Amino acid sequence: MLSVAGAKTWVELDRALRATTCFGSATAPPNGPTPDEGLSRLVTACSWDGRQRESAVASLTDESLLPVLVLRTADWVPQVRERARRSLATAFRSASAPGLLSAVSMAVAIGSWARGGPALDAATAALAAAPDEMLASARGHSDLGVRRLAYRLWLASGRCRDEEVMRAALDEPDGISRLRCAEWLASGGASRVDVLERLLSQGSAMVGVEALTALVKLGRPEAGVAHLTDRSALMRATAQWAARRAGRSPAAIYREALTANRPRARALVAGLGECGTGQDVDVLLPYLEHPSPRVRAEAVRAVRRLGGPMTQITGMLADPAPVVVRAVKQALRHEPDAVPAERLWPLLAADSPPHVRLGAYDQLREKGSWTRVHVDLHLLAASDPELSTRARADLTDWIHHNAATTYRPPAEPMVLRLRQLIDTAEPVIGPHQAGQLRWFLNTG
Repeated sequence: MLSVAGAKTWVELDRALRATTCFGSATAPPNGPTPDEGLSRLVTACSWDGRQRESAVASLTDESLLPVLVLRTADWVPQVRERARRSLATAFRSASAPGLLSAVSMAVAIGSWARGGPALDAATAALAAAPDEMLASARGHSDLGVRRLAYRLWLASGRCRDEEVMRAALDEPDGISRLRCAEWLASGGASRVDVLERLLSQGSAMVGVEALTALVKLGRPEAGVAHLTDRSALMRATAQWAARRAGRSPAAIYREALTANRPRARALVAGLGECGTGQDVDVLLPYLEHPSPRVRAEAVRAVRRLGGPMTQITGMLADPAPVVVRAVKQALRHEPDAVPAERLWPLLAADSPPHVRLGAYDQLREKGSWTRVHVDLHLLAASDPELSTRARADLTDWIHHNAATTYRPPAEPMVLRLRQLIDTAEPVIGPHQAGQLRWFLNTG
């Protein structure tokens, strides 16, 4: 089982054995026969006694115990560290692929420790000198740290071919390693234009950004026009930059496509919102009524970004799609007075969809301290358990953090209403919290 243990398991085992040997429940003499010599060496190498750890370091020759030897290179006792580091260099030279990779995994895990650098340096040097087959195995390792280190060494070694790196850039599951391969290909120069075009058309967004950037630097900025409607905002931004370098206006391209009702409306709306001007708001406003909720939500963000009228956005707080209401809430985040309170209270009705009620609640909470208390008390008796729970937590938060700085009392009609609500809510919030609310109401 220990042969397949991960670095975290080894660290936890080391701590556990150190604690148990300290209290005498797992003793194992460093000398003399035992039923299991490997277990004896393991227990001794993880002993609380530094002398025992130092004596055990030289005997950690079993490949399954290499991770423990790596751990000892970061030991807090200098004599143990130095002896372990000397032994590690020798062990790496004779280790098989599985033994070396398990040790590398541990070295990567402790590489950021205060004393973990030497082990990582030794593991890096051993992996760099390993045969191609072992390096290929490391690139498929389940430990992402080992995988990324192997890719970095492979790409720097000069032993990789374009086609191999291309496959990794397209198919490697780890995004960081995939991006490194794309960066390596993108730095190859004009002879790899066909490779870059393939990466741009088939790769992930991050890989595509690297490829398009390289193509622009090679004098092919027109390649970006086809990617102005990419789903990724980062890819769209890079494509917009490329289009400008090609002498094209990305805003004009978006504007023309939206006016002609071309497909991929969501990306077109997002793109125009990213690079358009206030004059483009009229092009975007019809998309606030688009049949697709995703397009409507994107239109809300685009209109808000370009400074469009808030009146049409605020009316969408009752949109049947939660994604649209979330976009409206985000657009109104710094506009607490954009929607009058009298328009928000009806949205809390029991027959309103849950996301509409939540949106109205969030807006009312921003209307002022006493309106916040009012809506919290109102919702304590609501049939919606989620909103009721939110309201109770928010009321407690107001009492603890905001009540003391609420200096102005509410108007008299509000005072009467709040007193009635406090009386109604007392069985839910308890007499202590009800008393606190009455006191703040009378002294506010």
